[in-house]
Amino acid sequence: MVLKMIVAEDEQSFREGILTLVDWKLYGIEIAGEAENGKQALEMIHNNPPDLLLTDIRMPFLNGLDLIREAKAAGHEFHSVLLTGYNEFEYAKEAIKLGVSDYLLKPCMPHDIIRVIMDLKQKIEQSENEDKALNALNRSWNRNLHLLKNQILSQWVQHPLMPLEDRSSVMSEVDMTLSCGPIQVGLIRIDSNKAQSVTASKRDLELIRYALLNIAGETLRPLYDGKLEVFRHGDEMLWIGNYPENTTNEAIEGAMKELQLNLEAYLKLSISISISSAAASVDYAHIGYQQAIEAMEARFYQGRGGIFFHAEAGKQTAAKSSILDDAYLLRLEKDLLLALQNEHYEQAVDAIEASMSHIRNNSSYSKAEVHLRSTSLILELQKFAQERKVASIEWQDSFVNWIEQIPNMETLDDCSVVLQKIVQSIVEAVSNQKSLHRTVHATIELIKQKYNTNLTLELAAKETFVSNSYLSSLFKQELGVNFLDYLHQYRVEQSKELLRQSYKIYAVSKLVGYQEERHFSSTFKKWTGLTPRQYQKNYNAG
Repeated sequence: MVLKMIVAEDEQSFREGILTLVDWKLYGIEIAGEAENGKQALEMIHNNPPDLLLTDIRMPFLNGLDLIREAKAAGHEFHSVLLTGYNEFEYAKEAIKLGVSDYLLKPCMPHDIIRVIMDLKQKIEQSENEDKALNALNRSWNRNLHLLKNQILSQWVQHPLMPLEDRSSVMSEVDMTLSCGPIQVGLIRIDSNKAQSVTASKRDLELIRYALLNIAGETLRPLYDGKLEVFRHGDEMLWIGNYPENTTNEAIEGAMKELQLNLEAYLKLSISISISSAAASVDYAHIGYQQAIEAMEARFYQGRGGIFFHAEAGKQTAAKSSILDDAYLLRLEKDLLLALQNEHYEQAVDAIEASMSHIRNNSSYSKAEVHLRSTSLILELQKFAQERKVASIEWQDSFVNWIEQIPNMETLDDCSVVLQKIVQSIVEAVSNQKSLHRTVHATIELIKQKYNTNLTLELAAKETFVSNSYLSSLFKQELGVNFLDYLHQYRVEQSKELLRQSYKIYAVSKLVGYQEERHFSSTFKKWTGLTPRQYQKNYNAG
């Protein structure tokens, strides 16, 4: 597949270098035009729409972000990569809104540009191939009644009742099992979408969702006395059931736990569930859906695998100010960067923990707001790390770009782990250039010997003849991570070898020092982005 690309760069020498130092035809890229300013580039996009746009941010007449905004407003669809000499948060925030695919900090070498463009080209080609397969699958589904009901129910949760619309008649015509009484809307969200996409194509995910809906229907139908419809709405999996009479939240929660157990047993899936309050009838399905969405917001703070009732979610009190204006968070971030600059790593670790604790205690901040704040901090840390040639962090069984992880931070714990890993990577890069304190070295040797026992900070301090507080402080200063997190990370690394040898999960948890399989699984996922079973499956698939 040949893709068309426009290059917009006001520095002539840099622009000519991009065009002349790389044989783009060799990489399946056709240069559709070169522009020295944003206005000229916009005209080229109108006249010869590209697949890719490689553009500087700061240019005469029209900057790169405004160029993308105006081109997309005119209806043009393309993927964009930004060139910038600045690592500024306001640019990053706007770029995220505009859907920019990637960015490069100038000056950059030709091989850096080739790498980014070819990665993007591969993603475009893969997406197009999968979209073709998905379209073929969707065409076949349009021939059956199941999809017709799915489309109707999807419309009902999206829009209020229209004038003269008679939903009871529609239910009868398409043979729905629902009645005209009170209803409840439920939302199922797969906790491991990102991890599964590592080994599964879009078609595979479609089949997984199809199986999930079948299992959900079979499991929940008794709760609703058979008056239940399960369906897809975009990538979301929903159900509408006639609210069961004389039931309690405890009974409903019990059915939801059974569903979670069934999906874990049959599909190896972890799911979160949110449930609306009772609505008068299917005429108010859109209200029930919104309530389920609101209830699911609790997942960001409470973590994956939960069951969230709308009545529990309640209405959050609006924050007095944006998270971007939170003076306490701003001070903590400045303390973090100053601590890293001065190599006071204990203070840096404490600043990260204090920031996450503050956000958790002020849970009125939305997931989107926390993502924006995380973006700001990660950009600052990335700039700091690049100056010290720190490598990428490992996440979901591969090394990743930190900024790319922001949309995948589904919970506050995800944000915390990624930030901790970045700080730890910075400290490790610096620490490699000097010898460790002998007490820390002795503690690491102790962990290697006794990681599979009930090892604690207190026991380690006793073995190394220091106080708990001193060992904790020294560990954070030397390694950029607290003792317990280091112990967990070491256990996780040891468990990977056992998982690759196809040991049972419960056996691995015991062998690396965890008494409960659930504790081991949650710890493994926290530090790798994958459950032990997903890690094992990915390894066997490879």
